[in-house]
Amino acid sequence: MGQVPAPQRYLIIGNGRTARHFMHYFNREYIPFETWSRSESPQELRKRAKISTHALILLSDPAIEPFLTENPFLASLVCLHFSGSLITDKAIGAHPLMTFSYDLYDLETYRKIPFIIEKGTEFQHALPGLKNPHFEIAREDKTRYHALCVLSGNFSILLWEKAFADFETRLGLPRSVLFPYLERVSSNLRAADGSVLTGPLKRGDQVTIQRHLSALENDPFQKVYEAFVDCYQSSQDNQERSPGETNEIHT
Repeated sequence: MGQVPAPQRYLIIGNGRTARHFMHYFNREYIPFETWSRSESPQELRKRAKISTHALILLSDPAIEPFLTENPFLASLVCLHFSGSLITDKAIGAHPLMTFSYDLYDLETYRKIPFIIEKGTEFQHALPGLKNPHFEIAREDKTRYHALCVLSGNFSILLWEKAFADFETRLGLPRSVLFPYLERVSSNLRAADGSVLTGPLKRGDQVTIQRHLSALENDPFQKVYEAFVDCYQSSQDNQERSPGETNEIHT
């Protein structure tokens, strides 16, 4: 008879939003786990570590390595962190490519979350019991990967929050008037293979761009607008100079 594998049990360390979401996810999947936060005693951490096989270190990035150094007994467990950019030999990096709000999600949403894992990591060794899609990335690419996540996700939220606030406070329009626009932008991005950019930047309409910048005088987001214009122009220039293209005129 083959040996029966030992049951896996997680120890979720932390009590922030990500920890709350994964407690809820594991409950819905009937995956056994313990919890511990820094409001509890170190003795409780040791006690719960003894009955666990995996430790999810769901702390802020700067706290992860010091925490593992302060608690070397955790090295007997499979230790993981969910940071998108941290590189450490003390724990496996497995980044859930998702934003976690205050509200909990339904089970299908959790199951669809892609995990970006460090190249050479066996997903079922790191996160047994989960069947999420997962993709490998080289360690040296993690910082750029996470920077792109922040640019596309976190920074776009700042832009939408700015629009919502100004619509309501300066223009007297309800924030809901932007919802169909937001939904279509998101839908177009998901469906398109290429750029879906529209507006004066795409058209090269410098007159409208200058009017926009004037309207944003003394607004911190004027610099953001200018930065986007500069970045877009630079990217277009780089494409025009891309390898394989030539300036020769063929008749």
